[in-house]
Amino acid sequence: MIIKTILCALLSFSFIQSSFALELNGIGSYTQLRKEFYIGALYLTEKSNDPKSIHQNGTSKRMALKVMAKRWSPRRWSLQWQNDIAINNTAQGSSNLTDHLLTFTGFLDDNLIRGDEITIDYISSVGTIIKINDVKVINTPTSELFDFLLNAWIGKLPPTGEFKDGILGNSPENNQALLNRYNSITYSSSRTQLIASWITKRENALLADLRAKEAIEKEKLERARQAKQKAENQAQANALLLAKQKAEKKRKKTYQPPKSVAKKKAITKKKKIVSAPSKPSTSKSKKVIAQENQYYLNLYRWELIREIRNAVEYPAWAKKFGQKGNVTLNFSVNRQAEVSDIKGDNSQVSGLLVTELTRAILNVTPFILPPDALPGNQWPMSISYNFDPKSDDQPYLKKPTLPDSLNNTKGISRAQYKSILSQYIDDVKTIINNQIEYPVWAKNLNQKGSVEMAVSISKEGDILQITDKNISRHDILNKEVRDAIRDSAPLPSIPSQLKLNSTTVIIKHKFK
Repeated sequence: MIIKTILCALLSFSFIQSSFALELNGIGSYTQLRKEFYIGALYLTEKSNDPKSIHQNGTSKRMALKVMAKRWSPRRWSLQWQNDIAINNTAQGSSNLTDHLLTFTGFLDDNLIRGDEITIDYISSVGTIIKINDVKVINTPTSELFDFLLNAWIGKLPPTGEFKDGILGNSPENNQALLNRYNSITYSSSRTQLIASWITKRENALLADLRAKEAIEKEKLERARQAKQKAENQAQANALLLAKQKAEKKRKKTYQPPKSVAKKKAITKKKKIVSAPSKPSTSKSKKVIAQENQYYLNLYRWELIREIRNAVEYPAWAKKFGQKGNVTLNFSVNRQAEVSDIKGDNSQVSGLLVTELTRAILNVTPFILPPDALPGNQWPMSISYNFDPKSDDQPYLKKPTLPDSLNNTKGISRAQYKSILSQYIDDVKTIINNQIEYPVWAKNLNQKGSVEMAVSISKEGDILQITDKNISRHDILNKEVRDAIRDSAPLPSIPSQLKLNSTTVIIKHKFK
């Protein structure tokens, strides 16, 4: 016990010595929407205004910040830090790093208040230590966590250019004033005790969870022991073991290709929404014309929204942080399918999610051309997307109903009907076949074969069912065709002239 105490004292002494060796590199004010949240300061063993050299320098460093806002809510703390971390770092990193980032961005049980101090220290001989009001929150043995957090300050997309310049010491004229304000406030002992109670509460909860898991694991081990004992008493134990060994040997000889996550393929071809043939407008009432115009606007919105939804990909950092929520954006589109004036009140949702929906809008809209029959040169649009790590499901989008004035199916001949249906089926086949790629491992192993599947499509273009017709003996080839069909959704809607609620298309592909 005495030795342990001495070691702790020596460690604390080396930490203090390391802190004394540091000097202020720069200081900056973190402000959002005219509200100052904190003053941050960076301490280094040797001053530098080069982010790369600061990262590469393996000596001790300190990030320190003092809360200047009267109240900084746990939600706002979490969103601000998670966004700053995500836009300045790749989503790669160890699982331990992710756990520590989640702890750092989610350890608050209540609001931070003016004077609270957070220090993030990297000590070459110890690792990264994070404290709030001198209460240790996180301790890791490497600099990885420190580097990720430092990037949020001096990375390519810092909170503001002025803040980054201040931290890098490029604005010495502001340093003294900020430093005086920084030193003018401090936290009370009662705040230290409160923070300590948060940490103790979390540690107790974690300990209880670990004990519960240990109890479950112990019970599992006991059950396994009993099962093993029972199995050993059975007369056919040796025969079963031999069969298992043979099966295992056979399994090892069978090649299993690595699993991969299919990425959504970007839309690359422009698609114009077809206008239905109609009678001359001179023979229609104003009410009928208004109904037709509204139909084309609704049809354009419907097509845009479903294509944008299909292009959205959950941001990797947002998924790691467990960020979710509904994002709503309004924007305008002109006749050339150009987007402008994207906006929306999403202050309670992560900026990563808002950015992703914005990206999908900008990437997809230029490829969806408005119908020629839609009057005007610019139209308002709105889309909502629900981000949930556990589900990609979105509210059902019903295709607009064709007005009676545009419903000219009575005049279509049998030959025209067949021609329209045939053209639609050919279009669907082309879209799906363009998605099919020969799996590299299957090609290398000379795996060949034909795959035939039936695809049931709703009138809105949604895939209702995929049915195997004639499949290959190689599962990887069957999977490629099945995935290509799913990745092609949403498919073009069935032409309204056909008056079909659904249809089936046969997809055949030969891998050779």
